[in-house]
Amino acid sequence: MFQRPSREAFSFRRKPLLATMSAAMLSMSMLGGAASAATADAAVSAAQQRYQIPAGPLGRSLASVAAISGVSLAFDPALAEGLSSPALEGSFSVQAAFGKLLEGSGLELVPRSDGSYTLRKQAAVPVSRAEPALATVTVRAQLAEGSEDRAYSVKSANVGALGDKSLKDTPFSIEVYSRELIENKQARSLADATKGDASVSLSSGDLVTENNSLAIRGVAPDFYTGQRIDGMVTRSRASDLPLEHFESIDILKGASGFLYGFGAPGGVVNYVLKRPTEEPLRRLSTQIMDSGLGLVHGDLGGRLGSDNAFGYRLNLVHEEGDTYIKDGKSKRSSASLTADWRIRPDLLWRVDAMYAQHERYGGYWGLLGNDNGSTSNSAVSQLLAPISGSERLAPAFTRYGSIHQSIGTDLNWTIEPDWTLQLAHRVSVNGREFMAPLIYADTKGNYSMRLWDTANRFESDQSQAMLNGKFTTGPITHEVTTGVSRTQTLSYSASGGSTATATGDLASIQNYANPYGAYVSYHDANTEYDNIVRRELFASDTLHVGTDWDLILGARDGRLEDKYADYKRSAITPSLALLFRPLPWISTYVSYVEAFEEGGTAPDTAANAGAVFDPMISKQYEVGAKAEGSSWSASAAAFRLQRALTITTSDNVYSQDGEALYKGLELSLKKRFGQQWMLSSSVMWLDATGRKTDGGLYDGKQIQGVARQQLSNYVEYRVAGLPLTLTGGVRYIGKRPLDADNQWHVGSVTLLDAGVRYVTELAGHPVTLRLNVDNLADKAYWVTAPESSYVQQGAPRTFKLGMQMDF
Repeated sequence: MFQRPSREAFSFRRKPLLATMSAAMLSMSMLGGAASAATADAAVSAAQQRYQIPAGPLGRSLASVAAISGVSLAFDPALAEGLSSPALEGSFSVQAAFGKLLEGSGLELVPRSDGSYTLRKQAAVPVSRAEPALATVTVRAQLAEGSEDRAYSVKSANVGALGDKSLKDTPFSIEVYSRELIENKQARSLADATKGDASVSLSSGDLVTENNSLAIRGVAPDFYTGQRIDGMVTRSRASDLPLEHFESIDILKGASGFLYGFGAPGGVVNYVLKRPTEEPLRRLSTQIMDSGLGLVHGDLGGRLGSDNAFGYRLNLVHEEGDTYIKDGKSKRSSASLTADWRIRPDLLWRVDAMYAQHERYGGYWGLLGNDNGSTSNSAVSQLLAPISGSERLAPAFTRYGSIHQSIGTDLNWTIEPDWTLQLAHRVSVNGREFMAPLIYADTKGNYSMRLWDTANRFESDQSQAMLNGKFTTGPITHEVTTGVSRTQTLSYSASGGSTATATGDLASIQNYANPYGAYVSYHDANTEYDNIVRRELFASDTLHVGTDWDLILGARDGRLEDKYADYKRSAITPSLALLFRPLPWISTYVSYVEAFEEGGTAPDTAANAGAVFDPMISKQYEVGAKAEGSSWSASAAAFRLQRALTITTSDNVYSQDGEALYKGLELSLKKRFGQQWMLSSSVMWLDATGRKTDGGLYDGKQIQGVARQQLSNYVEYRVAGLPLTLTGGVRYIGKRPLDADNQWHVGSVTLLDAGVRYVTELAGHPVTLRLNVDNLADKAYWVTAPESSYVQQGAPRTFKLGMQMDF
């Protein structure tokens, strides 16, 4: 032990939709039943279908017609971007339905040599809309990834060292939150975006104070490497990056070992930046919260120059006003610019930059329940009843500020069709300014506070080179990856001190003068207390044996150097997986992953604050199954994770003792039922306990702050004949222990959400109006963090009204 010195529909990946999927593959459904494939081309085209499609974005409407009628359409989604279509109601033949939607759009359907059809601008080739050849074609449509028509499911994502992969054929649990889902939920934080996933814990969001309570499968992501932008490290203490600048959020659940390298086995949160669009994009979004918090967001994109070689994407955001707590204030601004240059058809250079600043007032760090409300008593006791999230428990002057700066670049070279080389680099600086109290309170509400005035600056710098290729040896096809990475993270601090301040009754919080005056800025944080360098070599081989079997072999050779803990450790962490596809639309797998992570560090509130423990290796075993269709996806995974156990004892000493064992089962389903209903459902059962502890003191005890059961359901209903969609959500979190002995618990909670959105036009421009109500029943509840005894208030009922317009 050592002591520190204190997608919108059709806007997902910007590449043409893949069009020719087999009828058998598309007709299968996991929920039972198989629809017959299309028979004669002419019969399908001439058949009359009943359509009830509301007015809305043209791309979405075209996909709906194709899905209903059983014909297919493949086109670059950028062509339909910004275009809208009228409502389509009644019985039409296929060609008549498409014709109605395309009237006045300047676009047409054009046959291709392989028998499929694509969409193009009319001016390209003047073909009559009455072209009889269109009536004899039968193909099938693939809906846009992450769109509401696909129940917000995504087929592929970047999987760390393995590159872009089909999620169904990846032997790891990965959830992707698409841009369209984020927009339709009006999610303004990671806590909002992930509430539909039972594997992600209930967290407090970032509107009032620091959000560091997020957990995946009961484990918090690594503070050093658990958050990434486009796969590259961005060191941040809290989960509060502004979502407006990202196309999607990808969450890897469990140990990240080979895929991402060093880090706690709490998974990885990867933010995927918005990138340049093929066609001009001009979008304005606004939002107002019932508390008076207003937001405006502009999104511009397109291409320039000869052959559209240069692309750009600019996002600007400003939000300011009152928060949902009494006298609470929030102000944030952010900007990002991404650009690319197609130097040659096989060579792409990308650059990006982002800056964000957010300050909030009236929050606190956490609340500890004890038996007398004294700051000198850290022994956990029964917690007082939940307090409404609208009640301010800290003085109005308390402040939490965060600053994010990140610059990245990568060069992507397609050496030949099956071989690619990527060189990437990212530098990030994250600031934390914290003037807020820890509250100690008994069951009657008697309290005292200890106020901290501190600031941190976190810097991260990662460089990576990765080569991906494919070759064949006899009957086996190999997909190989090899790479090298170097990451350095530095942490700096400045402190204005800590002091015990007010006492009283939580039922009548009194404001008092700020004892420190001005807060400490992150610019003042110049005392280095943490300096860690990670060097890694990695390689993998995915062996495709026929069409049904895959064997994945991978390993990372990592070296960890910690300046202040004064150690240099090396480890080789392997990853093994076997995947079998009994049917084209389903895959089953078993996998084993190891992860190498830094030792635990005692928090500032512990009696041994700053104590650092030895590095540790975690081991994860997982068996699962995944399936998908054109408008649904499902998965199941059983997992077992072993890692070092970190606890805070009853005498407030932080310790790394024994082993934490996490055994769980996850089930999830996303499915559209016809044109009107959509369901997204997930559940997790988790047994997280300690074992092999000193003297067996905590063996069999449940890990603090972690629930055994979590459930989440989200449903949408399209009102027939109207461009109107109703939404609802329910989330259940089981009870959670507060202390290592499991004597005191936070009770279970069930939360309800509701919403409505309406698609229309204004002056010929597509407009989407959204109203979302979170915590519909206005329930008071406590939010916990893994391996912690501290709690925070959950957000009260909030109304968010938003408008999005494309120009």
